[in-house]
Amino acid sequence: MQHWKISNVPKYSVFLHKKALKSLQSLQEEVKTRIKYAIESLTEYPLSLRELDVQKMEGLERTFRLRVGGYRVIFSVVKNERAVFVTKIEKRESAYE
Repeated sequence: MQHWKISNVPKYSVFLHKKALKSLQSLQEEVKTRIKYAIESLTEYPLSLRELDVQKMEGLERTFRLRVGGYRVIFSVVKNERAVFVTKIEKRESAYE
């Protein structure tokens, strides 16, 4: 049997806005762990989108929402910089305001 090496997709860097980091730090430990895991998975963008509950946000270019239980992680992607910018982490009720 022959093996072919599938080229590795370079990882994306993930950056958290100050407000997003503050929101993350204020959460309960269990929720915080789940959200951190989901955010770390974004380094594998776009492959990670298949595993995560991500949808494009209407009316916003290159902006997505990631659903983690009752929380939403709002992020933007800049492909030419290979960067993901997390701008908001909030409960579902207030995340879209």
